Amino acid sequence: MEQLEYRKLIKVLEQVAAARRGTLYPVLAEALAVHLGWVDAFVAENPAYLALGNGGEEQYLTTFRPDFVEEYVERWRWNNPFASRDGVSCLTRHGMATLGQLRLRATGPERDFADTFLRRNGIDDMLKIVVRSRGTSAVSTLGVPFDGARRAIEPGDRLMAATLGPLLSPYFDADLAPASRRDVTPARSAGGAIRSNHREEY
Repeated sequence: MEQLEYRKLIKVLEQVAAARRGTLYPVLAEALAVHLGWVDAFVAENPAYLALGNGGEEQYLTTFRPDFVEEYVERWRWNNPFASRDGVSCLTRHGMATLGQLRLRATGPERDFADTFLRRNGIDDMLKIVVRSRGTSAVSTLGVPFDGARRAIEPGDRLMAATLGPLLSPYFDADLAPASRRDVTPARSAGGAIRSNHREEY
């Protein structure tokens, strides 16, 4: 990793470290956008980020527009190609997946989801960040969408995501989870799921 990338990484971590209780997620999303150019990020499957005493229900945190989330939950969540077996496998093995790859073996409803919803909202590729709680070993999955027409996922993005995940882990321990969250929507899981986005952990 080059010196400039290290500086960007440190900036993200400094911003996250300065977050007050209850603001970790929105601060992280802003830091990723400002310092890495990753416009959005969402916690797709996030047991490591859940507040204690909520029964372990997965929640979906995002800075996507409320109407995007509503349409996804009501119409599309069960046909997310990033949450399909191929999508989860791709994200797990390579840390990223593209709709171009997934379309080859996608079902009709998954292709419809990609063409009608994801591409309409400028989502072509997905980058995965894995965060593991030190205290509980619970895993959170952060998904970062990319618009392939404007910027593809590059090797440097994958390296940054792989490096960033373990460094974020201390901030995702269950005892640091906020009591209340902004833009939180219950969801299945993150890949399979947007989510939250998935059928299995990816």
